Amino acid sequence: MWSSRLRERRNSLSNGGNHLYTHEQIRDMIFEYHWRRNRLVDEGYTKESNGTAQYGIEAAMPKGKGNTSNKVLNIVTRNDTLYRVLYKHIEVVEFIDKYEHTINDDMNLNILYEFKKGKNFTQVKKIMKIGRDNLNKRIDEIVNSYLNQQEQHKQQHQHNQQLQQDKQHQH
Repeated sequence: MWSSRLRERRNSLSNGGNHLYTHEQIRDMIFEYHWRRNRLVDEGYTKESNGTAQYGIEAAMPKGKGNTSNKVLNIVTRNDTLYRVLYKHIEVVEFIDKYEHTINDDMNLNILYEFKKGKNFTQVKKIMKIGRDNLNKRIDEIVNSYLNQQEQHKQQHQHNQQLQQDKQHQH
């Protein structure tokens, strides 16, 4: 998983990951995956991150030493903005990675992998030797897999919440 500090902050900002994405948002997330993941790697965040900052934005954060100056405030403000951007990157990368295993069609899965590697629409069309309409149809199928998983996750979450409420009312 990504850095626990970033994940906690992201969850507090994104309502615990219960946000439902639209078809168009998921489609965009697939196309954005590669560059967003590269930005995370460039900032020193990997799935194996243990939360200890050796480089990246956490290492650049000011250490508490007493007086707060404008310089420190500027650094903190800049870092907060960078964190918000990084949270979005993590959210996109984790969402795409989380449900990719649910894509049952081998060709669709390979298409997703090509986009994840940074290939553009035209390149994927050539690699897969398919036409524009076929590729668009397959991208829609991929997005629909994500939409279905997202809906199932939402229903499971609602069911669990209901069980917790019922349990609390019994006591």
